[in-house]
Amino acid sequence: MLDPILITVIFLCLLGVAAVGIYAAMYGSHRVLEDRFDDLAMRLRIEHGGLGNDDAESEGLARSAFDWIIRRMPAPDPGSPKSERLSQTLVQAGFTRSGALQAFHAVRVVCALGAGLVVLLLTLAMGLPNVSAIFYAICAGLLGATIPSVILGRRAAKRQREIGRQVSDVLDLLVVCVEAGLGIFEAIKVVGNETERQEQAIGKELALVSNEITAGLSLGQALRNMAERTAVEDIKPLAATLIQSEQLGAQMAPALRAISDTLRSRRRLRAEEAAQKTTIKILFPLILLVLPAMIMMIVGPAMIQIARSLSP
Repeated sequence: MLDPILITVIFLCLLGVAAVGIYAAMYGSHRVLEDRFDDLAMRLRIEHGGLGNDDAESEGLARSAFDWIIRRMPAPDPGSPKSERLSQTLVQAGFTRSGALQAFHAVRVVCALGAGLVVLLLTLAMGLPNVSAIFYAICAGLLGATIPSVILGRRAAKRQREIGRQVSDVLDLLVVCVEAGLGIFEAIKVVGNETERQEQAIGKELALVSNEITAGLSLGQALRNMAERTAVEDIKPLAATLIQSEQLGAQMAPALRAISDTLRSRRRLRAEEAAQKTTIKILFPLILLVLPAMIMMIVGPAMIQIARSLSP
C-alpha cells in the first residue's frame, strides 16, 4: 500500500507531462517547420502533376485523432456570456481561428478523460478500494479540465504584456515610415509585415489591421477592433489619437511621436512603481524565512550553553 502523498505526486507528474504533450502537439513551435514542409510538398505535387487526396495520410495520428474529436464535439453556444468571455480570452491569447472555441472545449475533454483514466488505472493497480479509486479519478478529471483554462489565461496575460512592451517601438517605426513619405496605411502595412516576420505578437495584430482596411473598414474601426482584441490599455489612446488626427486632417508624424513619448514615460513610471513595490514584497519572505534562521543561528548556541549549565 503506497502513501497517498506519493500517489498525488505521481498523478501530478503524469498530468503535467500529458498537458505539455498536448500543448506541444497543438501549438508547438515545430508546427511552423511542419507547415513549411507541407507547403514545399504541395508545390512539388503541383509541379509534377501528382496532386491527390493523400493529405490526410501526411498528418500525424495524434493530430488526426484530435481533429476527429473536434468534429464530434457539439458546437458551443456563441451567444452565452461564458462563451463570449472564453472567446475573448482565446483571441487575447492569439487563437483567432473560427474553430478555436470548439477546439478548446475538446482539449478540456481530452485532458479530463485522460487524467481520470490514468489515475483510475494507477489506483486500481496499487490495490486501492474501488470507492477511493473512483474518487481520485473524479478529482483528476476535474483538475485536468481546469488546467487548460489556467494555461489559456496565463498565455493571454503574457501576450498582453508582450504587446504592451512592443507598442512604443512600433510607434517609433511608424514615425520613421510616415516621415519618410508613406501614408499611415502603408506604414502600418510595412511595420506589420516586418514585426510579423520577426515573430512579434504585435505584428500579427498590425497585419490584421492592414487586412481589415484592405477589406473596406476605416482606419478608426480597424484600430478599435485591434484595441478590443488585445485589451491592452496603451492601444486605446493610440487608436483614439490616430482617429482624431485623421478626422481633423492633422499630421500623423507629430501625433505618433507624442504618443510614443507618452507611452515611454508611462512604462518608466510603471517600472519605478514595480521597483518601489519590491521592498514591500520582500518583507514577508524575510520575516517568515530569513529572520527565523538568523535568530536560530544567533540565539541557538547561547540557548544550548544555558541548557547545559542548568542541567544537573
